[in-house]
Amino acid sequence: MSLKLISNVGQPKLEGVGSIRFIFRKIVVSTEPFCKATVFRNNKTVTLCETQDKKTSISGVPKTGDVYTIEKGLEKLVVTVEEEKENKIKAIFVRDNLVDESNSQNRKTTLTVGVILLVLLIVSVTFGIKQKNNRDFEKQSLIKLDEAVSNYDSSVAGVVDKNSARELFISSKKIAFELKEAGFKNEKLEELIKNITEKEAEIVGEVKVEVKEFLDLTLQTSGFNGSQMVSSGEEIFIFDKENKNIIKIGIKNKNAKIAANKEDIGDTKSIASYEDRLLLDKLDGVYEVEENSLFYIYAGNIYIIDKSNNQIYRHSGSGKTFGQKAEWLAPSVEVDFSKVIDMTIDGSIWLLSSSGKVSKFTLGNPQTVSLSGLNEPFTNPTAIYTNEKLKNVYILEKDKGRVVAIDKSGEFKLQYLNDEIKNAKDIVVSEEEGKIILLTGPKLMYIELK
Repeated sequence: MSLKLISNVGQPKLEGVGSIRFIFRKIVVSTEPFCKATVFRNNKTVTLCETQDKKTSISGVPKTGDVYTIEKGLEKLVVTVEEEKENKIKAIFVRDNLVDESNSQNRKTTLTVGVILLVLLIVSVTFGIKQKNNRDFEKQSLIKLDEAVSNYDSSVAGVVDKNSARELFISSKKIAFELKEAGFKNEKLEELIKNITEKEAEIVGEVKVEVKEFLDLTLQTSGFNGSQMVSSGEEIFIFDKENKNIIKIGIKNKNAKIAANKEDIGDTKSIASYEDRLLLDKLDGVYEVEENSLFYIYAGNIYIIDKSNNQIYRHSGSGKTFGQKAEWLAPSVEVDFSKVIDMTIDGSIWLLSSSGKVSKFTLGNPQTVSLSGLNEPFTNPTAIYTNEKLKNVYILEKDKGRVVAIDKSGEFKLQYLNDEIKNAKDIVVSEEEGKIILLTGPKLMYIELK
């Protein structure tokens, strides 16, 4: 019986892998280095030679149906031994089945191993990158922490001026909280944040406060919506211009009552007070409301800002009546009151402009007020308040949700922050009672002074 070889590559030889040939009725399997040779016979796979670093040659007696395989990596030479008379098409069909049957397990094993190696490689690379990023993050965070600690130490040591100390402190706080938000964990960082919290009001002059209710004005009259608040002592007068009502409140005891109603108020534009007197600025003059008084007067005199003429007028008071208006500013003084939005008096007249400028006049002459040390300049302030009993001047800037305290030379002392301050329309302060009182319209709120 004559035998023939059927190869998967068309010939019984594959470059770099090996060859399978008949020589003198024997089959000779020749392999290149690092190849493996097997034979599938009687439903069993037998290894002819293992992978070696040299060429190998093996011979034997072939049988019909033998399937010889030489493989090197993914390259394979597969040769089937068939009878010469066997139909070519049928032989090819049988050959394919035999090849699949003999090598399916090998392919599955190779694929599985390959997938596992690929997964291990991806995991290893990912882990390595993560570890490197963590080391870099730790290193950079420690450098930033050292900078923050150094800035904090310098700000509290008293070795730099006040403004520089504030800038260093703010820088330290910014870095510290950025590190915390980034997830950096370090005992030194926690200690720094604790110290920053304790020292912030002292160094930066900034404190986040709680705004509490002082009095609900709607309890006195339904729908009350205050638009102006004035005080020159222990009494506060609140003007509801729309509904034409004025409420008088005691700062100490919170006693409240109606000070004037529609019949008294009429066409009142604004109000002012002095001790327990309430005065109304109407279209045709200034009127006093008997028993319950209001308007801004000082030492028995009425002071009125005339923005159109850039002048301050004074109506001298005798205790019960007021004289004709007289120019209060010194003759040589030239001013621009076009942007003035509020005033307060403590012996000197303080004016607040919408631009953020604070002006002071004493005995008709301007005094230098140089605002210094502010964390942030005024851009759209709302109201200003002080009196002769207060050490500081208080400025409301509702857009920024803050009340700023400056001393009477203009130096920044402290600012109070809370988003509820954005609802405030006016401000009154009692340092004796330790309260900043805010008018929100229907209610009075307060902040505790620090």
